[in-house]
Amino acid sequence: MSRDIKGHNNLNITTLAFCNISASQFLLSLHSKYKMPTKLQVDVYVAPAIRAITGYSEYEKSVWSPISCVLIHGPDFAALIDTPITIEQGEDLAKWIANIIPKKKLKYIYTTHAHPDHYMSVPVLEKYFPGVQFVALQHVVAGIQELYDTTFDHIWPAMFPDQLHTTKPVPQALPASGEFYIDGEKLLGIEVGHTDNAFSSFLYVPSVDLVVSGDIVYGDCHQHLGEANTPGKRKEWLDAIDRIEALNPHIVIAGHKRASQSDAPYLIQSTREYIYTFEKELAVAKSPQALFDRMVELYPQRWNLFILDFGCQQSFAERDNKA
Repeated sequence: MSRDIKGHNNLNITTLAFCNISASQFLLSLHSKYKMPTKLQVDVYVAPAIRAITGYSEYEKSVWSPISCVLIHGPDFAALIDTPITIEQGEDLAKWIANIIPKKKLKYIYTTHAHPDHYMSVPVLEKYFPGVQFVALQHVVAGIQELYDTTFDHIWPAMFPDQLHTTKPVPQALPASGEFYIDGEKLLGIEVGHTDNAFSSFLYVPSVDLVVSGDIVYGDCHQHLGEANTPGKRKEWLDAIDRIEALNPHIVIAGHKRASQSDAPYLIQSTREYIYTFEKELAVAKSPQALFDRMVELYPQRWNLFILDFGCQQSFAERDNKA
């Protein structure tokens, strides 16, 4: 091994030839042992909790969960993963993005799933960032369109009156591979089965060991079990959690969390345990209210009691129908 003028070890091509190894093989072996530096940075914006018209007089049952919005950016381009729901929240997010990446171009907005609280402010972002592409996996696109065609107009504008954009954004479908790129770095949308809704995915970024989970993984907000109201649907949710865990991510960003909550892999297990606990308590509860009270007792720090109450009502009704 020779020395360069700075005194560092310099393994040159002659040495490689002597060792009967090609330069490309040597570089590949290095890459497998030491992860190469990435161009990407990750910033997280958590849109704060807001009031919603839920039909309950109690304040605690009319506060919507905070929503995580993730900005992934390289030297020149950026992708935003999920947006909040209201126009005002979208305006605040747009200002934050402009401050974080003043000289970069927002190229993509990716939505993880078909719940409107993760994409209804896209038209606001499109105003601030002309040319941005709104994208999702094909099955998520289908789920969003199905929602618009069925229940959207009866539910969401009433919950957030005069706060939603009049345009109903529909994403472009990504290729079947789920891949798109920021400054040459791969971002991968991965389809899963039923989670807290029937049209769900998460985003995986291999170069930074990052998973943006959407509503597969939760922070300190009650998990939406109103649509995962059967053992089979909850099993699919647990399977999706397992798929995320199998990637061994270093960063896990939950779809709903406290702004101060760390984006760490422990959220995978806490989300799984919440589902197990809910199923255990559902099996013995005498009423939806008893189930609700027990979950509040076990998880006093979690937000959005409306979502918890809805989950208890729907899951209890399904349990009794099967009895």
